[in-house]
Amino acid sequence: MLLSLSASWCGACHRMDEETWDDPGVAAVVERTTVPVRVDADERPDLYGRYHLGGLPSTAVLSPEGEFLRGGTFLSPTQLLGLLESARADLRVGRRPSPRARAAAAPATPLVTEMVARLRRRADREHGGFGAGEKLPEPEAVTLLLREWRRRGDAELAAIARASLDAVAAHLVDPADGGFFRYAAAADWSGPHTEKVTVDQAALILLFLEASVALESEAYRRVALRALEHARTRLADAEGRAYASVAAAPRDDVDRRRFADAGAALVRAGLLARALTGMDAGFTLEAAAVAPDGAVPHWLDAPVGVTTPRGLLRDQALSITAAVEAHRVSGDAALLEWAARAATWSLAHLWDESRAAFRDAPSSPLTPEGTRQAEGPVFTPLVANGEMAQALLALAVASGDGRWRRLAAQVVQSLGAEAARSPAGAALALAAQLLDRDAPATT
Repeated sequence: MLLSLSASWCGACHRMDEETWDDPGVAAVVERTTVPVRVDADERPDLYGRYHLGGLPSTAVLSPEGEFLRGGTFLSPTQLLGLLESARADLRVGRRPSPRARAAAAPATPLVTEMVARLRRRADREHGGFGAGEKLPEPEAVTLLLREWRRRGDAELAAIARASLDAVAAHLVDPADGGFFRYAAAADWSGPHTEKVTVDQAALILLFLEASVALESEAYRRVALRALEHARTRLADAEGRAYASVAAAPRDDVDRRRFADAGAALVRAGLLARALTGMDAGFTLEAAAVAPDGAVPHWLDAPVGVTTPRGLLRDQALSITAAVEAHRVSGDAALLEWAARAATWSLAHLWDESRAAFRDAPSSPLTPEGTRQAEGPVFTPLVANGEMAQALLALAVASGDGRWRRLAAQVVQSLGAEAARSPAGAALALAAQLLDRDAPATT
């Protein structure tokens, strides 16, 4: 199988369509040797989480059983044809990837300490941000450093966080409307990819709002509120329901599909802004209304006849968090009851006992009609498990039900060793930080 992951907002995806997929020679080889599958990463974030190779576009060659064999991001016609030949050679000689083994135990060093040490090593002291290649904002990593600085009083952590915030503000904020570009192509933050994805906007608004308080910065507050205004005017309808994205310039088209993760993330950002400033952004949490049983559909306004997955881990986690936050602000008990119902559904349908963590999707996914699809491999993504652990901890505090805290602790314990070694581990470290926040500070 040849899997192509793309999105409507991705300028590089459109370029690969024109330069590679439309090439007659490529089309002939693909048709003769593979089963090609094109996936919209917005509609199927579970598949994006499983198979993306660092960004979009991503092209993955899979075995008949769905195992990853070879892949790449942007591929020219020559590179794609070479990739296919290499993958076919792998299959001919029986070369297969090794299955991911479960970590036997938690890391010897606590996850938060290990992750902070990793971020110190990755920090770009010259340009800000992390790593020596393309620059992503990494809001979870910066949030982790800010919170650990406030707990430890380690000035270096604040300096690393501030350098990253300043770089994002200088290079990824669109001067025309205040929205955040997705990432920069070079280590010095040049070459920004100008698409604006709603989930990313929400994460960065939350980060800059928190940083404005932690670092007592009016400049960070202005960045957050301007981005929030951009989201309200361009990334939501009149009822406050979130759209998916704005495409890369020069097209600048708004993708008006409504996805659960984007809507929930934007609601949470708006609620924090309201708590800090009194400004009501007016975003609408749709998940509780459209999923009374707690199983959130991913594509909230999918056309009749179009099947959209329900109960994806990230949709569940972000929707639970938004519902708990909305309850905290409004006092509406129905929102807290729904959050508990969504968490109960997630435990029943997404929990993998062998991993002591959550799957990215139900083992037998449910369609809107209630039928079950064929079972597939089990994936326990770090980011979404970290988001779910944080959601469960928020639910535990709001409801007083300690079982949610115990479940979050199981996830952190099970995936901690893997998270400590991964750039994607910051979301789980944030959950570990919440679990440890009452423990004595260490230096």
